[in-house]
Amino acid sequence: MLTLKMLRDDPEFVIGKLAVKNFDARAIVEKVLKLDNERRSLQTESDALLDQQKQKAGLIGGLMKEGRKAEAEEAKAQVKANADRLAQLEQIEEKLAADLHRIMLVIPQMIDP
Repeated sequence: MLTLKMLRDDPEFVIGKLAVKNFDARAIVEKVLKLDNERRSLQTESDALLDQQKQKAGLIGGLMKEGRKAEAEEAKAQVKANADRLAQLEQIEEKLAADLHRIMLVIPQMIDP
């Protein structure tokens, strides 16, 4: 079965193998790799935002105990903004994953040597 890892690792090999079946895969493979790169970038951004949220969540409790409510409220606002952005990223990632899956279904299997 053709996997995303195979496309990432050696796209030219996959394109060559599919050419044996008279399937011009260059454009579709490039599209898959582009979508995969976008999805991976979004995942990296999501991971960074989640990490920031964890740090801020721990900070908020300490600030409240110290009586620094203004700073705690600012940290809460940042957590809220991060949560909104995470929800946005999740929707985009879901769409990219669906597009990626749909395109991968179009690519035929390679001939087994």
